[in-house]
Amino acid sequence: MPTTLRIAVRSKGFSLLQSAVALAVMMVGILILVPRMDDIIEDAWRAHVKSVGSSLQTGAMIYRKAWMTDKTSTLLSGMTMNKHGWPVPRDSETDSDTGVTTTRSCEGLWNSLLDIEVPTLTTGDDSGADFRIEVVEGHCRYYHRASGDRFYIDYSSADGRVSWNIR
Repeated sequence: MPTTLRIAVRSKGFSLLQSAVALAVMMVGILILVPRMDDIIEDAWRAHVKSVGSSLQTGAMIYRKAWMTDKTSTLLSGMTMNKHGWPVPRDSETDSDTGVTTTRSCEGLWNSLLDIEVPTLTTGDDSGADFRIEVVEGHCRYYHRASGDRFYIDYSSADGRVSWNIR
């Protein structure tokens, strides 16, 4: 019996139809993803502000706990506590009972309460900074720069309240 030799022909590359289908699938994905991209970025900004605000609140609570349990603690050496036990940085221009009144005080407070991986601050229009400081009604307000200052964190040293606006 004679044997026949079959040679398998292998195609190299994709057919025109396969390429068109792949391109159509990618275009549908892009059409769905691109309008959602702004929402995804804004959600990331909200999460960043909320995370930093929570860290600021935790720092204030740690100092308050130290003040309540041991007023001679070395942790309190760089801070002045108001009469209610909330942290206020040492600053000759600040009345420790009424709260923070200067951007320098707000910056000192920021750096003291956020000890590790502190987001960058500016008092001006430095677009490279993460947050911008402003004193509003006797408390510190930290505007989130990437969001165009729409999102912000407030700290009131009079009562230790930390709040954030992420709407």
